[in-house]
Amino acid sequence: MTSSLLPVSLFCGFLCVPTLADADVYSIVANPAEDCSTHMNIGWQADLDETNSRIIYTAKSDTSWTHTSTAQGKFERSDIFDGNNSKKPTGEDWKEEAKFLDYGVTLSGLTPDTEYMYKVTGKTNESTVHYFKTAGAKEFTFVWISDIHTYTPIPSRVKNANAVMEAAMKIEPKADFVFSTGDIVAWGGSYSFWRYLFDQPFAKDYMFATVIGNHDWMRRTGGGGSSDFFRVALNNPTNGYAGQEGVCYWFIYGDVLFLTFNNELMKRGPSEEEAAKTWAAGVIEKQKGKYQKIFIAEHYQWFDARNGRSSWYDHWKDFCDKYNVTLALSGNNHVYERTVPLRADKVVADGQGTVYMEAPSSDGERGVEAGKLTMNTDKLAFTYSSHEHSNKTEVKTIGCVLVRVSPKAITTKLVYLDENHAAQVADEHVTRLDGK
Repeated sequence: MTSSLLPVSLFCGFLCVPTLADADVYSIVANPAEDCSTHMNIGWQADLDETNSRIIYTAKSDTSWTHTSTAQGKFERSDIFDGNNSKKPTGEDWKEEAKFLDYGVTLSGLTPDTEYMYKVTGKTNESTVHYFKTAGAKEFTFVWISDIHTYTPIPSRVKNANAVMEAAMKIEPKADFVFSTGDIVAWGGSYSFWRYLFDQPFAKDYMFATVIGNHDWMRRTGGGGSSDFFRVALNNPTNGYAGQEGVCYWFIYGDVLFLTFNNELMKRGPSEEEAAKTWAAGVIEKQKGKYQKIFIAEHYQWFDARNGRSSWYDHWKDFCDKYNVTLALSGNNHVYERTVPLRADKVVADGQGTVYMEAPSSDGERGVEAGKLTMNTDKLAFTYSSHEHSNKTEVKTIGCVLVRVSPKAITTKLVYLDENHAAQVADEHVTRLDGK
């Protein structure tokens, strides 16, 4: 058996996803560690009797697996998903069956700017091969995606996200990792959705960093949700502030300090928002000298691209000005948007302010339509959504963003699939950081 789900099959016209009994170890994913040049976090789950699961890893160039290293995983029992109301791939109501050992390990002593491959072992089997790349190059590229809403009864959502990521990676075949601004599953409390997500190619082939979205936090029914769904499903750094360990976190990749935030907590009120900013300010100060640029990321949009109305931009613009944030990333609105550089609520030259961006939705089913901008027209440089409707209120946007970071510039490209599912590129933009 392998860590991936067994081959899917069709039954009564629906895509079937195997149950947890089909594998010993599963939901394997590489997440960032604090210093991604020499460290990497690997997370997975395993059956309850798999108390000795390990990871075997080596450089990708070691094709014969001659010079491998082994790391013993640490685990905790988890049943946080078990019994949650959910849906089977057939659409039938069911309660999640998910009691497992939640494993994680931080690999250390890695070589910078190097591709690695790894496998996770169970009692009698080992997983398929997975990959990640360490930081260390002067330039790096990541594929930024958002709002997949993984939902096993509608497998086309993940299929669309895979298709647009594949299109982006054909344009930039040396992409280093995948970044998400949330809503990667439809209901965070449905473990079968997470497991299906982590069986996708991007989770096998790349380091994956993501922000918690409202869908990643929620249950199907019963009201409310839990950030612990997100925390358990991934193995993020536990460097967040009290109560947000493994949910809010920071990491350094190349010369960029990434800071991620939890909107489901911050939207409760000013004190929660201030706690997040205080934590981030402390990280920025303590890590000074280890980075040249700051990227912040949250799920909720900076502006509503249906009309240009300001949203979470108003919450964060003073922070971005004070700490010279280079790029601010978000999702949720389902429309692609990019601002010009902004400081003190005004348009400034490249390198003198923060560029705020929002990734489009990628599932090809759920999303709002970009509208006529009537507000903040001086700030919003480009917006995009599909104009083909999936129903009366939703549009079929399938997009992602390529972000290339070099010492003196950030290059972004919107990649999307048109109505014929042909790949298109729009809003190719270079933000110069050297004042030229």
